Amino acid sequence: MVRREIEGDFIMGWPDRKRPELNEARDGQGRVIRAAAPVMELQGLITPTDLSFVTAQLDMPEPMHPDDWVLSIGGQVERPIKLTLEELQKFPGRTVRAVTECAGNDTDFFDYLRGDAPKPSRFLTPDREAMARLKDKAADGTLQDADLYIPSSMMGILSAGEFTGVPLAAVLEKAGIKPNAVSVRAEGFDTGTPDPMIQYRSAGTTNLDFVDPGVISYDKALPLEKALDPDTILAWAHNGEYLRHVHGAPVRLIVPGWSGNWWVRWLQTIEVMDHMPDLYHQTHYFIYGDSPDDPNLTMLTALGVKSIITDPRDEDSPLPRGSHAIRGLAWSGCGRIERVEISIDDGETWTDAHIEEPREKWLWARWSYLWEVDEPGQYSVKARATDQEGRTQPQTKWNFQRKHFDGIVPLDVTVV
Repeated sequence: MVRREIEGDFIMGWPDRKRPELNEARDGQGRVIRAAAPVMELQGLITPTDLSFVTAQLDMPEPMHPDDWVLSIGGQVERPIKLTLEELQKFPGRTVRAVTECAGNDTDFFDYLRGDAPKPSRFLTPDREAMARLKDKAADGTLQDADLYIPSSMMGILSAGEFTGVPLAAVLEKAGIKPNAVSVRAEGFDTGTPDPMIQYRSAGTTNLDFVDPGVISYDKALPLEKALDPDTILAWAHNGEYLRHVHGAPVRLIVPGWSGNWWVRWLQTIEVMDHMPDLYHQTHYFIYGDSPDDPNLTMLTALGVKSIITDPRDEDSPLPRGSHAIRGLAWSGCGRIERVEISIDDGETWTDAHIEEPREKWLWARWSYLWEVDEPGQYSVKARATDQEGRTQPQTKWNFQRKHFDGIVPLDVTVV
């Protein structure tokens, strides 16, 4: 069994356990622009702010001072308005605790379960220079599809946090939504040209008809029903403190249950529309389909239902015979986790695990199962979750962009 470090930094003068670290990528000025969260190392339900994942689809913008920030609300409304942060904070507030998961998190497991790739490890340090090498190969014409696979580069792109702000519905009510409203477009002040390499890596091939929209602002158009959900909020605080720039300050959109691409950061514009607009990150990227030519391409919305085993781990093998606590996390894009089951025999039989309280609508739940194992041998341990809508893992089939993975990944261990 791997021996884990138990003493690390001195905290307030006393020794502590070794602290989990964010796997960071920085720009030339030393600023964090991407980071994966050490989810497998954490306890409790809330990911510490310092360990929450960071990503950006376009260029990371320069920070804006909160006093200079203004939110414009217009389009199909009776009274277009502009709100400063101080004015926004005068609305009745709301706090939501939720999991944020990037649509591409765990994407490599799709290929593993199909038998097209080796089993990824959630503990392999991501190669943060890989994208630069891919761009160099693309520039000199030597890029091959095989180059696009970067082991474990798409792990840990999720966190759980507490967000404080005001319901989007309250702001829209003040502006007065017109009867012909269909969608609510949220736009950030981050801009840039979408990188085709992101789509190539997502699909695992360069054989795509990449649509180049030029320089754009990041935006998403929520269907009106989801925009008016009381838990869809405009947040200025995260885990009890004001948002940090890398997480979308001064204000970001929180869309519980839907993948992170909907959680528009660096918010600057809200536009009520009488149709569903054609947006790059909604029509061309972050879509479901069997292939790029699928006539029924649809935008990604709610996450599936998912559980992961956090302890023990493949890397802990071999385990001694005896008693072992199997622990993990489970969450869903459609509400509270109602059941988690464990199989010790590769899915032949299933037994209920214990789900710890509290169990909240949008937050993941911790679960555990006491495994008494007397016989040595190879074991494939699986976990599956069921949510309040009755959906049982997995819900999401393979799709050409390999988004919203919620498959059942076994714990493979040897008992001696």
